[in-house]
Amino acid sequence: MTDESPEARRRSFRVVPGGAPERRALPPAPDEPRDPKDRPQEPGPKEHDPSDLSSEPRALAPGAPKSPGTAPLEIARHLRMGEALVWWDAKVGFDLRPLMWIGGACAAALLGATVLAPEFWAQPLAELWKPIAVLLSPMLVWLVREQMSQRSIMVTDTAIVEVPRRGEPQRLQFTAVQRVRRDIWTGGMVLSGKNSRIRVPAILEGSARAAIASQRKGALRSKGEQPDDPHRFMG
Repeated sequence: MTDESPEARRRSFRVVPGGAPERRALPPAPDEPRDPKDRPQEPGPKEHDPSDLSSEPRALAPGAPKSPGTAPLEIARHLRMGEALVWWDAKVGFDLRPLMWIGGACAAALLGATVLAPEFWAQPLAELWKPIAVLLSPMLVWLVREQMSQRSIMVTDTAIVEVPRRGEPQRLQFTAVQRVRRDIWTGGMVLSGKNSRIRVPAILEGSARAAIASQRKGALRSKGEQPDDPHRFMG
């Protein structure tokens, strides 16, 4: 048998290790820090967090009184493009403290009637309710006034805006105010223009006056531009 025979060639073969190369295991990942402060900061903007909005009273413009915080969207959407918000606030809820005084005075009056004129309660019910209704009427008037006063007021760099709970918002440029009078419905002020009227509740009157004064301070105005304002509300 020669070296070129099939048997010789078969014997000359040798087995080599085959198969896929051996893969090494990856090292274990490092433990993620439990404290968020220890985690690496990722680039890019963070997710918006509503808690970042300030709810503390703050001044929105130099010289203006403090506002309750960031203006809610339902009233801020009434601002015009490029208009700067100087101050805002809202009358919400009912102030029941005056009702306590009125109720106390009514109770004292009824107690006095009981002591001095016991026959007062002997009247027929059809007649008794009339003096009691008159006695309690100031409480009803106060509740109506509190209901009518619930609205938001904004003062910008050029105008005053009223956003009532019901109805259309009203806007008056400072230069368009023609008349300022005391408002019997809210106890505050009513500002009248050619086509608009704005009611400022009594609880917001002082801050609104200061906000307007901060924007009109030093402005030169002719006599024709001065509104009929005996209360000096517009400065």
